[in-house]
Amino acid sequence: MKAIIDCDPGHDDAVAIILAARHFELLGVTTVGGNAPLWRVTENALKVLELIGRPDIPVAAGAAGPLLGDLPRAGERVHGATGLDGAELPRPGRSVIPRNGVEFLVETVMGNPGTAVIATGPLTNIALAMRMEPRFARSMARLSIMGGSTTWGNVTPAAEFNAWADPEAARIVFSSGAKLTMCGLDLTRQAAVDAATIARFRSTGTRTAGVIADLLEYYRAATERLTGAPAVPLHDPCAVAALAAPELFAFAFARVEVETRGDLTRGMTVMDRRTLTDGEPTPETNCRVATTVDAGRLFDLVAEALAACP
Repeated sequence: MKAIIDCDPGHDDAVAIILAARHFELLGVTTVGGNAPLWRVTENALKVLELIGRPDIPVAAGAAGPLLGDLPRAGERVHGATGLDGAELPRPGRSVIPRNGVEFLVETVMGNPGTAVIATGPLTNIALAMRMEPRFARSMARLSIMGGSTTWGNVTPAAEFNAWADPEAARIVFSSGAKLTMCGLDLTRQAAVDAATIARFRSTGTRTAGVIADLLEYYRAATERLTGAPAVPLHDPCAVAALAAPELFAFAFARVEVETRGDLTRGMTVMDRRTLTDGEPTPETNCRVATTVDAGRLFDLVAEALAACP
């Protein structure tokens, strides 16, 4: 399958890029301000592709901030000032393509029928692409999102970071009619990596595995300092694996909408449990929600991807 990954690297985004490059014909990477400012996450995407020997994959920089307001800085608490603190990555040998990320998304999806989009950052670029080209939403083979939660949040009691960072964009996307798959916090928290899992990734022996293990140990330790938990969810690779290896997941269909106005609930993804079905989608549902994941087999996929890298 052809795919584009829209991201804001980010430690878990870096792993998602590696997994996507392994399992898809990756047509490009677009970046969005989120875990760090746009220029930093764009540089991070270039560095990750350089690390894995895939400088052929184009990178296009998209939106620097949300549709309304300013880019929040909550991501620095766990990802550090660069968005990828914890390891030295190679200096990229090329720069971004001279095309805006939103334009790249539209042109690539419309010009390559059957292309999936995997979104692991705020949904600003995706919403802008939908505004630019009304056919874009229904032209994607599938839009797999890491974002939201059907339970509680990680930035506020109600909201997950990506939805909270640009709830207006998330609302546009969830109401677009696109074939959505949602990997929210209630799913990604099942795929938490501890020190032993990180050591297993390192043991695959490649240069890439060593760098990623260093990054993930920084990410794990930063999260432990904040929450006390010794393991950190590997959020973003779930959205890749949900398309690459759907047999690892259980899914349900439901109506999911995004709150944009609540004083306590802005950015909350509200799942209407009255519409929830384990069978086929109904006219009331708008989203395929990933509910469980076989974390062990997901980590197998990550280890295999790292072992295949230089």
